[in-house]
Amino acid sequence: MKSKNLILWDLDSTLINTNEVFEMAQKKLITSLSKELEGLGIKIDDNDIREMDLLRKMDYEGIKIRKHAGYDFPYQLPLSLIGSYLERSDLDKNYKIAWLSNKGVEIAEREGKNYVKDLERIPKKFENIEDVLLSSNGNYNILFTEYFEDVKRQKMKITSNGLEKYFDKIIMTERKDAISIASAIECAKLENRIDNLEELTIIYIDDRSKYLEIAKKVFPPCYTVNVLFGEKEIFMENFGSVDYVARNVNELKNFIQRIKK
Repeated sequence: MKSKNLILWDLDSTLINTNEVFEMAQKKLITSLSKELEGLGIKIDDNDIREMDLLRKMDYEGIKIRKHAGYDFPYQLPLSLIGSYLERSDLDKNYKIAWLSNKGVEIAEREGKNYVKDLERIPKKFENIEDVLLSSNGNYNILFTEYFEDVKRQKMKITSNGLEKYFDKIIMTERKDAISIASAIECAKLENRIDNLEELTIIYIDDRSKYLEIAKKVFPPCYTVNVLFGEKEIFMENFGSVDYVARNVNELKNFIQRIKK
């Protein structure tokens, strides 16, 4: 038997700083679009955090509409932003519509390709996160990540950051849902030769409270930890129902060390 403590670790924005890659790409996109719209008398402050929040809201709404995280076409987000920026101007309504469908589409196609390319950068691991993983040695650690239709890229994120050596098992799933979470827990139960789930102490660590809530429904006794190393949860979800919020690496390490069997 390896351990009666199971820890499910998310990858993106939990172990590696995916948010940083997104934020750099988002800021660059806003700056590029603001320069394009100056000629129309539209002023955009690319240092205003509210502009980033607007972009993220549009991005998240697009994800919900598409029902997947990737873009079907690179121009989608830039075109939505340009449309929103145009609404702020006093230009003639018909002119705005014509400008958006001509010049706006041209700019969105160009900047969209740049944006998607910027998002392809491989994120780096959070500073000192390896200390947390080392301190978890002795637990049964599963790296549990979605692959967003790109298994090769997720593997590259793991190997380029040297993370694979810290885990007893790596599970990649197309999407995180009740079935995949329950399957991951069952895998740990079988590999550790545990008869009843009640014998397991389970900690699920993720930057998305959405998935933590699913885990709580699958196995109510599990401890759920919402990692928020950035300013806020990138998808702006409600994390009020989680057991613990870790706002830095040390808080995460201390929580794990407290939960032992």
